[in-house]
Parts: sequence; C-alpha cells; structure tokens
Amino acid sequence: MTVFLIREDLRKAFCNLIKGEVLFDESMRNHTSFRIGGPAEVLVAPKDELDLKESLRFCGRIGVRPIVIGNGTKLLVSDEGIPGIVVKISGCLDSVFVSGTDVRVGAGRLLTNLSRSVSDQGLSGLEFAVGIPGTVGGGVVMNAGAHGSMMSDVVTNLTVMDLEGNINKRTRNELSFGYRHSGLQDGPGIIVTVEICLKKGDAEITRERMREYVRWRSENQPQGFPTAGSTFKNPADISAGKLIDMAGLKGLRIGNAKISEKHANFIINLGNARASDVLLLMRRTQEEVQKKFGVNLQPEIRVLGRLD
Repeated sequence: MTVFLIREDLRKAFCNLIKGEVLFDESMRNHTSFRIGGPAEVLVAPKDELDLKESLRFCGRIGVRPIVIGNGTKLLVSDEGIPGIVVKISGCLDSVFVSGTDVRVGAGRLLTNLSRSVSDQGLSGLEFAVGIPGTVGGGVVMNAGAHGSMMSDVVTNLTVMDLEGNINKRTRNELSFGYRHSGLQDGPGIIVTVEICLKKGDAEITRERMREYVRWRSENQPQGFPTAGSTFKNPADISAGKLIDMAGLKGLRIGNAKISEKHANFIINLGNARASDVLLLMRRTQEEVQKKFGVNLQPEIRVLGRLD
C-alpha cells in the first residue's frame, strides 16, 4: 500500500502554484513504456522551466525529494506505486535551436524526434538515436547509445537545475561518461538543456542510414508488446542477450512477463504484467547466467518503488 506523504491542503496549494498538469493517484502504467506500475501519489508535468523551478522549490519547502522521469522508457515501477511527487519532463522543455553544426535542445525533447529534425537540416551524427524512445535528458543521464555510437559522442555542455531551482552549467568533461553511465546518475540535478555538436552531412544519405537503423530494430527487437528496452547492460566481451540465450532462457515466462524469443535481453509485457513478475524474471536471469557463465548481469532499467 502506498504511504501518502502529501497532505490534502498541500495538494491544493501545489495545484494553485503550477501552470502545468498536476495529477493525484495517477497510474504509472500511463507513463512508462512497460505499461506497468501502481499510482504516483502526485505526478506533475511542468509547463516550462519556471514551472519546473517552482515544483522543485515546493518539494523543498514541504521536505519531499522529488523523483524525476523523462518519457518513462527505462523504468520499472512498483505495483504498489510511488509515494511523494513524481516530476515528468517529457512534453515540456522541448525547444530546439540550431546554429551551424551546434544544437541547443530542451531535455524533454524526444530523441527520435530530434534525430529526424536535425537530419532534415543536413546535420549528421545523431542518426543512431532514431530508434531510442526516451528524452534527450534521459539519454544523456544514461549515456544512451546504439549502432556503435552514444550520447557522449555529441554532447558538449549541459545546463542543470539543482533541487533548489538554481541553474548550473556543466561541460562534457565534468560528466564522467561511461558505458550506459554518466556522473548525473550519482547525484541530484535535473538536465534542463543540452548542447550538442554535429557535422554537416547529406540529408538523403543521413535519412537512408536512419531508415536502415529502423529496419534493423524491427527485424531484431520485439515489436507490438510493451517493454523497457534492453533489460541488462552488456558485459565487456559479449552481449547480455547472447548470454541469456545461451543459458536457455528465451521464452521463459513468469506471470505475464516473458523473455522475448526474438531478443533475449528484452522482457515483454504480455498484458497486465506485474512489476513483481518482471523483477522475479530479472533475478532468475541473473542467477542462471551467473551460475552458467560466472557473469553478474547489471540492470539497465531503473527501478522505482518497493518491489519485494
């Protein structure tokens, strides 16, 4: 059962403060690509940067640390929900400014949308992101990548808002980028804008490369079922999907959660799967791979709420 942290009078005060949408007891199934999760006590979708600042300052005044999400594409949320305040960035902070080969983009812009947009303007270097369904900010935080490229290849600077609403600038060298990692995972702070540097390219060649990437995803990754994308990070010398396949786990099912038979590093929601089903399936996978190959698979998805 969700433990409520926000008094009724504070809920009303929050609604009066924020121009964006404030939802109460909102099912996180509606806000994650997995289509799994119980209710968030409060979910706020700020309208703009000022709204975000007011939201964070309100959280500070009432002593609640907010949980910030992008487009919900790498999340597994507890069946029992999330107490407190969830701030959803996707849908706001999505402006784009292009100057030559430099692009300044809001953290809430969808990566797929940005990839196509800059390609149409004759810029190359972000084609790899065409199939990544998350936001720009989320992509930077986890250093998302595909097809041999990742966000750290193009990011130059960020503006980050701390939990008091103050804005700070961070350079690429301050972000401690690694495989599916950035230093932003280690401490509080919300990306507001991202600056990236691309290259001049032929728009048609770039678009064809993107079409090839989309075809590859369609042929090699599960389609038609809710999923959070790759479940585990790839170890150094072999893909996680290959290890899971060799362990004989393709098609393994717990409840309505199932390891995809098309790509073993994807868990799919067959319909009304529970977070507990997914978590058990993840643990079983880790145990089997560790037992057979001595490899400790590390989750790539973010887990929110109490799941056991």
